[in-house]
Amino acid sequence: MVSITATAPALALRQVSHWYPARGEALRALDAVELTVADGEFVSLVGPSGCGKSTLLRAAAGLLAPTEGASTVFGRPPAAAAAAHELGLVTQDAGLLPWRTVAANVALPLEIAGGDRRRAVVEELLDRVSLSEFAAYYPRQLSGGMRQRVALARALAHRPRLLLMDEPFGALDEISREDLRLELLRIQERERMSVLFVTHSVREAVLLSDRVVVLSSAPGRVLADIAVDLPRPREERLEATTEFLDCVASVRAALDVGRRR
Repeated sequence: MVSITATAPALALRQVSHWYPARGEALRALDAVELTVADGEFVSLVGPSGCGKSTLLRAAAGLLAPTEGASTVFGRPPAAAAAAHELGLVTQDAGLLPWRTVAANVALPLEIAGGDRRRAVVEELLDRVSLSEFAAYYPRQLSGGMRQRVALARALAHRPRLLLMDEPFGALDEISREDLRLELLRIQERERMSVLFVTHSVREAVLLSDRVVVLSSAPGRVLADIAVDLPRPREERLEATTEFLDCVASVRAALDVGRRR
């Protein structure tokens, strides 16, 4: 039985390894990954394509049972944390129901849970992601960036303590991507929720994060855990500073090592 303590990290992965079935030898995606995210901490995960970033995130969310090792969320199994509404998930595909309006998509988790004050909560969430005037629209009427804002609002419906994000801005144009990452910064710094964020963008990882964890080529192993010692609240103009560029260079140097392994 997992012991829950006040000091339990938001997320802990202990010696997590995973193999996928394949013809002949099984494909090893992760190799003995150790990773923690503290309460209120923003951690980004970067690495070469195919290094197991999404596999790791799925294991963290309880969507995949790793071949070896285990993950806990605030000291309990991910499924228990999800049932307690402590865990939120946002992926690259917004996953909105096309026959429901923006407001109805955001309200869906609250409907399932039978939450009170549903309308007031939805209005607050849409305001938080700057979509109040689009409440009656349908997903087909929205841009890609707007659909991701709806997905983020839906993930925040139960005020999760840990938010897992799997390349949520990967399919967006650069302008939408910049807008959304600033929105995420604003929300995370106000709510102080914990975040594990998977991205291919080093600059994005550094701008958003307290730490950037670098994985090797498959099978994914932790090569570097780089602290981002930059002031908060973060702003876009930070990207022009020497300190920001030095941190980006450190992450890229670790990535170059990872590609060679």
